[in-house]
Amino acid sequence: MTIKTTRYSDMGLERPIAVVGFPGAGLVSSIVPNYLVGQLSMTPLAGMSSPEMPPYCLIAGGLAMPPVRFYGRKGKGKNARDMIVCMSEYAPKPEDCYLLAEEILRYLKRMGCETIVCLEGVPRYTEEDVMMVCGCGENTRDLMRKTKLKELSNGMIRGMTGVMLYDGPGWGIDVISLVCPANQSLPDPGAAVGFLKPLSKLVPGLKVNPQPLMDEADQIKKRMDEQAAENNDLLSRQIYG
Repeated sequence: MTIKTTRYSDMGLERPIAVVGFPGAGLVSSIVPNYLVGQLSMTPLAGMSSPEMPPYCLIAGGLAMPPVRFYGRKGKGKNARDMIVCMSEYAPKPEDCYLLAEEILRYLKRMGCETIVCLEGVPRYTEEDVMMVCGCGENTRDLMRKTKLKELSNGMIRGMTGVMLYDGPGWGIDVISLVCPANQSLPDPGAAVGFLKPLSKLVPGLKVNPQPLMDEADQIKKRMDEQAAENNDLLSRQIYG
């Protein structure tokens, strides 16, 4: 896999914390990076493209950007930290994950990142399934405690997040993963809202209003309820005439 990195700007970020999201269950790990970039008016920093990636671009602010994108934000306020968001709408093939993760780690290391938070969506099987956290690196124990989430001590993390968890420490980067149970069949902004609180604990100075995401979740639920009612009505007419 040949990867080209195109740089757009250099904001002079200092020890930024990176948030990385590729598609998973319920698209939660794509929804939140998009939401952060929009709500915080983040600045395009760079993009990655490859012949092995889908041939599309995202037009934003008049700029055509490739499938994998990086955005930056200077921290605002006392003790606030600079932040980079890395995001994409496509899920790399298993055989491409290692090289792409390596290129992302190389770029983030060059930008001064010491901590990466990977967002991961996994299928929700029961209503008792809860968000969990895991991590790898010298300082991850303290970081995980900050989230107040249950630690995933045994299990499997697939795809880009899995590779970055075991590869990041070799680059001198602590990697944390927030693992969110979500609907497998539909976009799940309601579940995605759950990322925001632990993220605010891991990225000092990060404050994002969750209400628009919650409103979107309500709209999806309303449409699903209406569709279910229509299906039930149609079924009743077919059975009873």
